[in-house]
Amino acid sequence: MNNKDVERDPRVDAIPDVHGHAKGEHKLYAEERPIPYTARMLFLWFFHACQRSSPRFMMVADHMNYLTFEDPAAVNLVRRALKLAHAGDLYGAAETAGVEVGHAQVVSEGLRRGMHYSIGAEVDNDPRSRPDAQNIVDAMRPDAMIRSVHFLTIDHPELGAGYQWAFDNPEFQQLYEHVGIDKVWELYMATLLDAIEKLPGHIVGHFYVPTKFGHWPEDAKLDQYENQLIDACAARGMAIELNSRFFYRTFADDEHSKRRYRNVNLRLLKKAKARGVGIAVGSDAHSPKDQGNSFDVILELLDKAGINELVFPVNGRMARVALRATEELLKQQATPPPPPIGSSVSGFGRAELAARDGGVYTEPEYTTKRGTKAALKAAAAKTAAAKAAAAKEAAAQAAIAKAAAKKAAAEKAAAEKAAAAAKKKAEAEKKKVVAAKLAAAKKVAAEKKKLAAAKKAAAKKVALERKRVAVAAKKLNAANKKAAAAKKAAAKKVAFEKKRAAAATAKINAAKKAAAKKAALEKKRAVDAAKKINAAKAAAAKKIAAAKKIAAAKKIAAAKKAAAAKKAAAAKKAVAAKKAVAAKKAGRKPAKRLAARGKPRPAKKSRTSASKRPATKSGSKKKSKPRR
Repeated sequence: MNNKDVERDPRVDAIPDVHGHAKGEHKLYAEERPIPYTARMLFLWFFHACQRSSPRFMMVADHMNYLTFEDPAAVNLVRRALKLAHAGDLYGAAETAGVEVGHAQVVSEGLRRGMHYSIGAEVDNDPRSRPDAQNIVDAMRPDAMIRSVHFLTIDHPELGAGYQWAFDNPEFQQLYEHVGIDKVWELYMATLLDAIEKLPGHIVGHFYVPTKFGHWPEDAKLDQYENQLIDACAARGMAIELNSRFFYRTFADDEHSKRRYRNVNLRLLKKAKARGVGIAVGSDAHSPKDQGNSFDVILELLDKAGINELVFPVNGRMARVALRATEELLKQQATPPPPPIGSSVSGFGRAELAARDGGVYTEPEYTTKRGTKAALKAAAAKTAAAKAAAAKEAAAQAAIAKAAAKKAAAEKAAAEKAAAAAKKKAEAEKKKVVAAKLAAAKKVAAEKKKLAAAKKAAAKKVALERKRVAVAAKKLNAANKKAAAAKKAAAKKVAFEKKRAAAATAKINAAKKAAAKKAALEKKRAVDAAKKINAAKAAAAKKIAAAKKIAAAKKIAAAKKAAAAKKAAAAKKAVAAKKAVAAKKAGRKPAKRLAARGKPRPAKKSRTSASKRPATKSGSKKKSKPRR
């Protein structure tokens, strides 16, 4: 809970909201069509108020042009559903209204807390309404009718006389310049006052509606119009609506108009209170979220005007709702105490019995204490004496009355004489007045003749001026038509040139696009060719490197093979040399010594190494192929 919730005045929730539209926001003028009520639509409209517990008293009232034949049945059905919800029959209420049981429970709790809902209608002069719209309204048995004006009959600059102008519709607000603010207010007041006087209604709705687009008349003139409204409502017993939609929607962003609207409403409230005209408050909500909107501002105005009681329609009567219980209100509503019980069996008090018996009270016989015969005789004597005294008093009063009657008769005779004299004088005065009237009538007749002649001359002059104006208007219309035709032709030419320029631009753009596409393709091809060349170069480089590597490997293998062959030849030569030396040595030694030893003597190593001996050439050796 925030500070705003804590500081909220509980009286705001008690302000009755008599003006709400369950059929929704306005559409475009040409698209508006009758919308049928449904029990579900109306029930959910009340459900939203029950959910937030405000407004505690609320009436739905839709426009006449939205009425359909289905509306009375839906209204009767939702009234039945509300009764069932109030009685606690949640399933019956939900089934009747076509809603969920949870919705019915919320509405039931609200009704049991004292919330109340009415169904009415906003009756206006909309020419789109059905011819039998009033019959549909009567069949709905509305709790109240809000009387309002949304159309004015004007001379349209193009459509002529008798045009029905929706002056509060933003689609047609440009006609204010043609009609003029003063004329708008004159037509509005004439239409509204005629409707209040002749048509049924309980509340006058949104009186300041011509100011919707900031068109305010002079303050003195507006004050005069307010007085006319107050007089008409006082004569018919109708209430005036204090409309809060201007605060939260119409003038939401216009502080100057909002302040002015607040001031004129405060003045109107004070006038209504002084004349005893009832005040009703309406949010003019077209959505559940706007129910009771800006009622805190409304409460400030009511407090400043000193108004504590507001009206709320219930079954065709205007019930009063007090925002706070004052001492004066409690005294008015207090039940008077019962009269004190008298001492007699009849229930009369002693003072009442004395007044009935001519100012003398005698104790009845059944109240005397029973005792001896002497006591009874004394009581009887006392009663007789009292009666005798009363008779004497009555005789004295009769004598006084007789004298007063004589005096009255004398005064009457004198008065008759005076009246006769006054009558004669009055007749003489009457003759004088008649003569003066005849003279005045002659004078008036002469003045009327002069006035008629002047009117005739003025009418001729006006007719001539109208003729001139009509001729000028025709010329102006012809010039306007010509200008419009020229403008149309110029617009056509401009459109054609624009079309041509657009086609040329499109063509250039297409050519640019094609050139760009071609350049991109050529570029792609060049890139692909460069890639192929690079790949070929890389492959050739790889091939050359591989060939070089193979050639080098072959060369190395050949060199290695030649070296190996050379080495082998040298080794063979060395072995042969060794064998030759060994054989030579073996031939020099005696055979006996060798035989005695039993084994051959190893040959001595040659002092010269095999490496120093010249290698023998071998022509039979073949070159070996290098290994791959």
